[in-house]
Amino acid sequence: MKNPTLTTIVSALILSVFVACGASSSEVKGAKQAHYKGDKMALFTSVKDAVSAKYKIEKVDEPNLTVQTIGRWYTPEGLAASERGDMRDVPDRSINIVYAVTLHPDGDAWVVQITPAYLRFFAGRPNPDKLTPDDPSLPGFAFGKADALAVDIHEALKANEVQTIPAAVPAGNAVPATPGPAPSEPPTGAPGGGGGY
Repeated sequence: MKNPTLTTIVSALILSVFVACGASSSEVKGAKQAHYKGDKMALFTSVKDAVSAKYKIEKVDEPNLTVQTIGRWYTPEGLAASERGDMRDVPDRSINIVYAVTLHPDGDAWVVQITPAYLRFFAGRPNPDKLTPDDPSLPGFAFGKADALAVDIHEALKANEVQTIPAAVPAGNAVPATPGPAPSEPPTGAPGGGGGY
């Protein structure tokens, strides 16, 4: 039988290593508030490349300058839960995260908005629960992963960053991420199934 105390200590150490290696709060804030100038399709290509470096892409909507990731399951501690995306392979209370990343105009510049969609699996239930991005029960890693993605995108667009921030970031224009079919079923026409890593 595993020692539960030792398992808890090891999990805490692994999480502290991830946190220590993550971006600082000033880097995250800078990434989220950054404005960029340049050709919109070149900027969008850089956004798409930055997202696809970490996540598998579900769909690309060029007219709306939006890229959406394939859902990825994480254990309640934030570790990859299932390589195949099959909900039956994940531990109880695992979280599935999908991101919709959109490039928005703001005056004569562009801003990036990341909109997550969350599902929580409960053992013994056929369907996961949908969670809102502000759900207080979401574990901290869910926010940390979105922050890390924002920093990665900012790094990819840094050469186009405008140092003077124009008008405020537009609210309510995001194309929300939409969890696809139940993660244990691959979506039609998408190779590799409906879940990611």
